[in-house]
Amino acid sequence: MVGCDDQRKQLVEDLTRSYSGEPKVIPIVGMGGIGKTTLENEVYNDAYIRSHFDVCAWATISQQHNVKEILLSLQCSTKSDTFDINDEAELANMLQKSLKGKRYLIVLDDMWKTEAWDAMRLCFPSENKGSGILLTTRNNEVACYADTENVSLRMSFMDQDESWSLFKSAAFASEALPSEFETTGKQITEKCHGLPLTIVVVAGLLKSKRAIEDWENVAKDVKSFVTNDPDELCSRVLGLSYNHMTSDLKACLLHFGIFPEDSEIPAKNLMR
Repeated sequence: MVGCDDQRKQLVEDLTRSYSGEPKVIPIVGMGGIGKTTLENEVYNDAYIRSHFDVCAWATISQQHNVKEILLSLQCSTKSDTFDINDEAELANMLQKSLKGKRYLIVLDDMWKTEAWDAMRLCFPSENKGSGILLTTRNNEVACYADTENVSLRMSFMDQDESWSLFKSAAFASEALPSEFETTGKQITEKCHGLPLTIVVVAGLLKSKRAIEDWENVAKDVKSFVTNDPDELCSRVLGLSYNHMTSDLKACLLHFGIFPEDSEIPAKNLMR
């Protein structure tokens, strides 16, 4: 994971350090596409984390949070059988019981509102020493609200070297980078302003293109996005990627809009 190894190590250290009292809550805060979920996923799947905690569970919150769905996701992560329970209070009680007496790590991804934290915080046993909760958010208010120990991690943009390294790995993987592509590639990454999602999207667009003219055309498009707003830049790059898709891929992508945010999409539903 380019550019985030130090942050990953710090989070692993913070979560596994001996402490007493209520579970340690660590918010990871930053704009969309900056790498919060990627970092969180690296920590969640870290071998030392997995051996340190008795239970690890993950749920995605989203803008319109649904407490029942969140509880079901956490129960599935803990491999608890819900027996088709539909009552929210019953699910919360079952989660409490499955975590009680265990050292647990809970990951709450993409939290938008303080109300979502209020709805979830009481579902986790408070007497478990050494337990931890990681949450990601774009909202500073949510991060400050949930962070009782002043341990929030703010994600920063990549520097030019990190940006270039990510771009190369996404565009060429293990292939050697032809020298004639380097100047154009660096011009493109410079215009991505250190935002990982933007870099990966542009690199993915160029991955199948091995003509320098194609790279120069994409570089021209990216340079035309004159904006200092990272969110706006990201939207324009995503639009550029869409415009370069084949018509069948465009149709497939548009079908994804039928499904709710962060929901699982069965492949058979797209094939109908």
